[in-house]
Amino acid sequence: MLGTDRTIPKDERIMAAAERVFSHKGYSQATLDEIIKIADTGKGTVYKYYQNKENLFYSLVLRKNKPFLEKLQAVAKMDCSFERKLRDYFMELVSFMHENAVIWQVLLFEMSGSASGWKLVRKKGCENQLEVKVTWGEPPTKAEVETVKRYYEVVHSEMAILQNILEGAVNAGVLKPLIDLHAWTGSIFFGIIMSVFHNSNIYDLETAEEMATVITDRFMYGASISRK
Repeated sequence: MLGTDRTIPKDERIMAAAERVFSHKGYSQATLDEIIKIADTGKGTVYKYYQNKENLFYSLVLRKNKPFLEKLQAVAKMDCSFERKLRDYFMELVSFMHENAVIWQVLLFEMSGSASGWKLVRKKGCENQLEVKVTWGEPPTKAEVETVKRYYEVVHSEMAILQNILEGAVNAGVLKPLIDLHAWTGSIFFGIIMSVFHNSNIYDLETAEEMATVITDRFMYGASISRK
């Protein structure tokens, strides 16, 4: 058990145990009891730090997302060509999504709200404002909306950096202006991570580098044989 080494702080042991369980079982099948057992700590300690399973999962997501965002932000600040910046962003994205495939699939599922018949969408013409779109059934409670909203904000913090990179290229005259840059960015971002999830069993660092290079090449030059 992780808790064998009691010099490790309790919250660290709980986080490590949570990552192990959520990565192997997803969200629905994961239990606090199993996490507590692996962390070798008391149930009261887990509830003291995190209150419930949803908060524990969200804390794990934030913990992993913070250094990932820092890497993406470092790429966005690089003094280099747009093509190089795009490739390095894709490299970080592919590598991270491969390493955290199960947890981020759970995150996206929770964010979508699709199992409950509703989801959060951008208000038309208001990129930073969200509204509930109900497809079927009863509308969500305020608490349910707040839960999904915080997952939405995690994912879109990652996507926003790509949008800034693309926007910089548009402003520099490297890319043509777009009617809805946010939607276009989302298509690229989610298309890449879904591809990673679908093929997560075949990826390694070398494959991630190759994939990032191919994505960048296709984005910049399409299927053309010769670059212009």
